[in-house]
Amino acid sequence: MFKLIWNNNNRSAKDRQEAEAPGSMAPDHEQLRMLAEHFAIGRKIRYFPEYQRDIVFQTIILAYRVNDHFVYSRDAIRKDGDGAPAAFVVEGLKAPLRIEQVRKLQLMVPDTSDMERSLDYVRRASLGRNGQFVRGNAITLIAETCNRGIPSLDTQVDSRIKMKDGPYLDNQVVLLRPDFDTLRIADQRQKARVQSNVPVNLYLADDQPPIPCVLADFSDVSLRLKPAPGQPALRAIKANDKVVVVLNLGDALNTYRLKGMVFRAAPEACVIRMKQLYKDGEFYAIKTMDILEIKTGLLNRR
Repeated sequence: MFKLIWNNNNRSAKDRQEAEAPGSMAPDHEQLRMLAEHFAIGRKIRYFPEYQRDIVFQTIILAYRVNDHFVYSRDAIRKDGDGAPAAFVVEGLKAPLRIEQVRKLQLMVPDTSDMERSLDYVRRASLGRNGQFVRGNAITLIAETCNRGIPSLDTQVDSRIKMKDGPYLDNQVVLLRPDFDTLRIADQRQKARVQSNVPVNLYLADDQPPIPCVLADFSDVSLRLKPAPGQPALRAIKANDKVVVVLNLGDALNTYRLKGMVFRAAPEACVIRMKQLYKDGEFYAIKTMDILEIKTGLLNRR
């Protein structure tokens, strides 16, 4: 059950029923502070629908909707000393709407259904006939990396609407209901990282010989390479370079060709964000099962 009901003595009967439902609780002070910090109005973020981590799109928080009133600007949010929302200045209301008066909060994002056209047939079909923004579908928001890791928040699609007024007049938007229990910061450095010492070949271009390297570690989204023993430092590699890494775990059936982009580069090591895996003569978006297969191979390599 998604938590968005605050205590309010003036609720309707329907609101009281929602409040009494299992798991329906108000977010605490820290959750509100994290929401305002990492998922602020105007913040560009990424998301993936229906827990499909291999389908990632870009979006932006256009507004908050509190008690069915739209808040389009961060300046309309009054915060306490810790940075948590304390009140919302809503057009048409005589006084700011205090946080304890809020019984419903939604996030408004653009309707990005057209981005589904960029997907291959299999991934597009996995979103269902009516696409990603069917009422009740899960949308996981991912904010920019902070000092502690990567903030994420699960939400549920409440509705798709066409704006009839305001700054987004005639735009199709989506209203998302946040599940504050899922608001967390994941430490990417500690996420399912497999230590390794496997020789690999790094290709910067098809017409250039490979650079011998060693796979130092492998995670769900990236891999780290070091120069092979006796090889010079990795001076030819720069951030944002598109590269291919060939990983051989013993035989032809366990050889993986991974395409990605250099995230961080230094003479002693580089980190590559994995994007695609070569299969059946083509590169496809890398999937969770592919990651698990490679990890299993690394952990059981003799």
